[in-house]
Amino acid sequence: MSPEFLTIGKIARPQGIRGEVIVNIETDFPSRFFETSDFLIRTETGDSRTMKAEKARMHKGRVVIKFQNINTMNDAETLRNAEILIPVENRNTEDEDFFYHFELSGMTVSDVSGRIIGKVKEVLINPGNDILVVRGEDGEILIPFRKEICIEVNRKTGQITADLPEGLEEINR
Repeated sequence: MSPEFLTIGKIARPQGIRGEVIVNIETDFPSRFFETSDFLIRTETGDSRTMKAEKARMHKGRVVIKFQNINTMNDAETLRNAEILIPVENRNTEDEDFFYHFELSGMTVSDVSGRIIGKVKEVLINPGNDILVVRGEDGEILIPFRKEICIEVNRKTGQITADLPEGLEEINR
């Protein structure tokens, strides 16, 4: 099931005394912070509101944003730990080789001979590459989500064709 919104960043803390905030980037497409000025902000209490960014800039691998009507450090403090969201329909769909975790969940995984291995139960975030947790008749198997292993991913049919390295299934069982 597709979520309604995707988190693209999380406000870490105020930056300076003029109401700017530092945002930890949680998207593979940080350019979106500079392509729009309207953002949906959801606070820790679950309150949501649209806020307009006056300016944004990169600083040491994070984004610094100045929102309209947030003019002091105390104002900015109210946004600490808030999520910055975008509607799921605004996600990047131009890169055919990029997949969101929610798109992979529930897909059927087959090997190159057509044998069904199972369905993707979840996607584990891993620094080297994400890992598909696939549940089948013989239990769970962890499959690295790498182009040389998951050789074809079809969004329309919900199918992943995997060329599993020799012994991978045995190690997992």
